[in-house]
Amino acid sequence: MRTSADDRHRKDDLVSIRKARFVSFVLLLVCFAAMLVIFIVLSGAQAYIVTAVLIAVLIVYWWFAYKRILSEEKEFFDALDAGIGSVTRRRHILESAVRKIGDGVVILTEDGDLILVNETARRLLEVVDDDLDGINYDEYAENFSDKLVRSVILDAAKKGKPLEIIEVNEKSYRIEHALIEADREKGWPLAAVAVISDVTERKNIENMQTDFVANISHELKTPLASVRGYAETLISGAVDNEEQTNEFLGIIVSEAERMDRMIKGQLFLERAEHIGLKINTEEEDLTKIVKLSMRKLDMSAAKKALSLIQLFGDDRVSVEVDRDSIEQLMQNILSNAIKYTEEKGRVDVDIIQGQNCVQIVISDNGVGIADEDLSRVFEPYYMGDKARTSGRDGTGLGLAISKKIIEAHSGTIGIDSKLGQGTTVTVTLPAGRLRGTPGIL
Repeated sequence: MRTSADDRHRKDDLVSIRKARFVSFVLLLVCFAAMLVIFIVLSGAQAYIVTAVLIAVLIVYWWFAYKRILSEEKEFFDALDAGIGSVTRRRHILESAVRKIGDGVVILTEDGDLILVNETARRLLEVVDDDLDGINYDEYAENFSDKLVRSVILDAAKKGKPLEIIEVNEKSYRIEHALIEADREKGWPLAAVAVISDVTERKNIENMQTDFVANISHELKTPLASVRGYAETLISGAVDNEEQTNEFLGIIVSEAERMDRMIKGQLFLERAEHIGLKINTEEEDLTKIVKLSMRKLDMSAAKKALSLIQLFGDDRVSVEVDRDSIEQLMQNILSNAIKYTEEKGRVDVDIIQGQNCVQIVISDNGVGIADEDLSRVFEPYYMGDKARTSGRDGTGLGLAISKKIIEAHSGTIGIDSKLGQGTTVTVTLPAGRLRGTPGIL
């Protein structure tokens, strides 16, 4: 960047050149005056000879002096061109950076003249005119927010107002103002800057954190009270009874694991709600995913002497999914089926291929769900009738998480149930593009 010292040097150089030009002009005048004097004083050939010699000497001296002036002039203008080129390049880079920056930038003078409305600001304001003047800019700004019209920007910058958060089309934007002081000596007017930043994601994260703390604080009260109660019982003397101590410690561990699952589940839901569930889909064999999920729950089913039956064959069923998410969904649904089915019951799992979709159907002959509860089973923490769910460990988040997962895959999940007869959960996924093609891994 040019400094004030650079400017002073340039001015000194320019003054020196002007002085040299003046001296050169005086020298020429002296030459002509000398010629006139010689012609008056002398006469004949002697006058011509002396005049010719004097003029030759003066012209040679003037020529060398003028060449030096030309050389200094060239150096001066070369340096000036270099300085202008450097400033122009820097200005171009700065303007390009401001125009391409992710935040919207509006710069205007105290007279309301627009200096800059960068590409992001134009996109936010939905500007279609190539040339913006004060009037049509204000029209676009008012359609977006009256906080961005010229008079408001100038007023906010002059008063040093704090940043503002506005809501437009379900998005949150932060507006900051800055004042650029005038420099009357250089002819620079006072100017105001408005910077518009999209803070929707940041605000969603803040809301997620707030909701998470509120929800988890409420839901952790019950397991924390249980842990505290059993721990206090042990401290008060129950620790002497080994059988009771082991039972109480088992309950404490179980409640701690439940709280851990609850926190992880709530984090998952809050992230999916506010930020969106990001999945990485690949072509997968749904048959393998479902069979693996069933194998992981064989022991849980065996503890209750349940029959976990595979109704589908071993043929490949191609789907485009996020494997880990679908495995989590299957674990949630199968765990519920096993949990709410009495001993020696039965859980059937089938895969049905349609024209444009694939369905996973999990049916059990368990306790079932009352009609009044069916519409709420996908709500977080909803556990249904206490009489049917008592003694069954759970967080009430499994189906809510499963719904988020299946929605992220552009699929659906539905439940059909009869109280005392059992429940059927149907998961529908779009069919894979390569469905039915043999030999695909």
